[in-house]
Amino acid sequence: MESRQFEIRILSDGSFSLDPGAFFGTVPRPIWNSHFSLDVRGRVKLALNIPFFIGRRYSFLIDSGIGNTFDSRKAEIFQFTKESDLPEQVSRFSSPEKVDFIIHSHLHFDHAGHSISMEKGKRHFPNARIVAQKEEAHNVRNTNEITRSSYGMMINRSDSRYLSLIEGSRNIRNGIRVIKTGGHTSGHQVIFVDDGPMKIMYPGDLIPTTFHLKPNYITAIDTFPLDTLKMKKKIIEKAIRENYVCIFNHDTKIAAGRIAGSVSKPEVIPVDI
Repeated sequence: MESRQFEIRILSDGSFSLDPGAFFGTVPRPIWNSHFSLDVRGRVKLALNIPFFIGRRYSFLIDSGIGNTFDSRKAEIFQFTKESDLPEQVSRFSSPEKVDFIIHSHLHFDHAGHSISMEKGKRHFPNARIVAQKEEAHNVRNTNEITRSSYGMMINRSDSRYLSLIEGSRNIRNGIRVIKTGGHTSGHQVIFVDDGPMKIMYPGDLIPTTFHLKPNYITAIDTFPLDTLKMKKKIIEKAIRENYVCIFNHDTKIAAGRIAGSVSKPEVIPVDI
């Protein structure tokens, strides 16, 4: 039996609320309404599931949640809730100083909140390299009227010493690789971790919840939805064929599962990691 390198924990950075029009796009309300309940303001609650890989030689996170530096206006809009902060949860199994790198699917505010922001003048994960697509860092530095609200932080010149910007699909470490997909953002990437008998796929916001498994169920936030459609079909087919465990970062009920069925009619089988 092939041995595993990592202990995997799915941590939580809490939840936030989003307008259903943004999250479900063109999917008709009668379809998604039976799967999701809305709050008193008519918004849908989204989880913030963060995979933490704890290894003998190195440890890493995939994405870093929403953080804790949001202003009162954004807190009111998105209704952030959390029982404990992400660094505190990491400390239950290791320590924030022992996180070697954070691989980002993309750099929207709900995925990169703890990566570069400071608390009491210190980074939350002081020794972690920030791994992201070079194009995604460009997007953060060059927002426009459409993308500005989705990117909640700025990458400054002083942050460059923490950044490991990559271009295109490539291996990060042995058994860890990314495929640049575009779609949700032009610099979006899907992360794969082949850990002995356990194969993990983190599709990011191409498939934020199990509801979004159907290829045409695409958020209105996706900057390039036709690219999302194309790449979703490819990664769903790969997940089925190669028996990957997929981690759904915004699903409040099923954080991880294997995909069965077909690309056009995918089904999820929940998995405890």
